[in-house]
Amino acid sequence: MRKLRASGPPKLEGESPLLTADDLAVWFHCSRRAVYDRVFRNQIPGVVRLGRRLYFDRVTIQEWLRRRLLGAPPEDLEFH
Repeated sequence: MRKLRASGPPKLEGESPLLTADDLAVWFHCSRRAVYDRVFRNQIPGVVRLGRRLYFDRVTIQEWLRRRLLGAPPEDLEFH
């Protein structure tokens, strides 16, 4: 069985500008597979593909989540 980090979201200071799918899974309280499913449905912004791996731009994700929490209209949350 695969373990996810239970320590909560990654620290914001002094870490890589890229998050892994596992990092997002911890933030979203879901599985890594659910993160990949959302990516393939184009529901998560800031995707960076390096080879076969997916990473996520930390600043883009934080801004996207902030706008969602502040109640941005759905059309403002669109991305490509």
